[in-house]
Amino acid sequence: MFRRYLIPLISLIGTALVVIGKKLQPKMSYPKGFPIESIEQRINEVTFYLKNEKSPFRIYRDGTLIYEGDDESFTDINLAAGTTYLYTIEAGARRGTPERIKVQTSTAVESRQSENLLEDCIQTAIISKSFFGMEWEPIEGVEEYLIFRNGKRIAKVQEPFFVDRWVRSQVEYTYLIHAERPLMELEKELDEQVRLRTEPKEKDVVMETFQISKVLDPLEEILNSGDTATERKEWRFLYKTFWGERWIKNPEEGSPYRYFKGDGRGFDSASTDYRTMAEVVVTGDEPFPDVQLGKDIGKTKGYGMLRNLKKEETAFDEGIQLEDVKVEETEVTYVLKHSVENPLADSMAVDYQVSAKLQPNGFYDFSGVHDRSPNHEVYLKHGVQRTWTTLHQGDDEGAEAPLYWRVSNFR
Repeated sequence: MFRRYLIPLISLIGTALVVIGKKLQPKMSYPKGFPIESIEQRINEVTFYLKNEKSPFRIYRDGTLIYEGDDESFTDINLAAGTTYLYTIEAGARRGTPERIKVQTSTAVESRQSENLLEDCIQTAIISKSFFGMEWEPIEGVEEYLIFRNGKRIAKVQEPFFVDRWVRSQVEYTYLIHAERPLMELEKELDEQVRLRTEPKEKDVVMETFQISKVLDPLEEILNSGDTATERKEWRFLYKTFWGERWIKNPEEGSPYRYFKGDGRGFDSASTDYRTMAEVVVTGDEPFPDVQLGKDIGKTKGYGMLRNLKKEETAFDEGIQLEDVKVEETEVTYVLKHSVENPLADSMAVDYQVSAKLQPNGFYDFSGVHDRSPNHEVYLKHGVQRTWTTLHQGDDEGAEAPLYWRVSNFR
């Protein structure tokens, strides 16, 4: 599975390359006449470079006025490392209605230790009444990024930013950034190619996939809403894995179980057919809510060559664990780790990992990584919400190639 060789390789070289890449990262090209020149993030600071002709400026962080004046730059200091902040910027019009924009960005982490390259990636999202813009740290080895809006591809970019000027103020949008890069599968294969002085074959290349999603309420509502924290409400996070096919052929040729019974379904938050299920519930009064993990394992059924039932067994659930739980007044964080083996076939383990950040104002930020087999589906409910919000769905592609994903909302 992915932990056996892909994650260690990325941890050693990928993180360093991403850090180097950030130094070369071009800045977002904002629309002409926009009051912001650029934004710079450091471990404990965020600096706004402003266009003087658009002054005066008023900058609010989480609803609190932190700057007012005509300077061409302002630095917000004494911030927490690796934390997302929401800024409201009002520009011009000492009398009357100023231009109003909102910026969601984060400080840099002190050190990059996550197995998921996207988790520590600085993202900046900007909303105005006429456009949405997003900027992210470049991923080493990625040559292009595909941009999707509400499931439809709208752009392909080579640099890590884009601006969408075709937005409507009363429409909900979900943007997805999709990227891939090749990763040589096994070190011994690389050594063999060097020894023989041959070029790697296409089948020897594993494609890592990266997906970054940003979920937006209608832009008009975001721009007009207050930035102060609301009462903390219940969060329900649901992660299920399943086999979409009705029958799964066992890759272990010597096994007496030639087939396994699949779940025979598509993506469905309400389905009770799954290989594994994990649900994390955050509930309780402020400032320190309770965080609980619920989990369940589907029964594995092994069949012979003629698809006659030979054995059924349920895997142990000790491999589903909630770790690094931190409950603070401003944020709840946790890591969900999952490693469950097929009790009738050792080669068919299911591994994934998710890191979560939840804030009282309704902001969420989830980062995950999993193999491309089987199917993975991830959902979220917040407060009195009755239906599940889809965070991530990963199709079964029958490969041990990792898919890295991150999804957050604009609050």
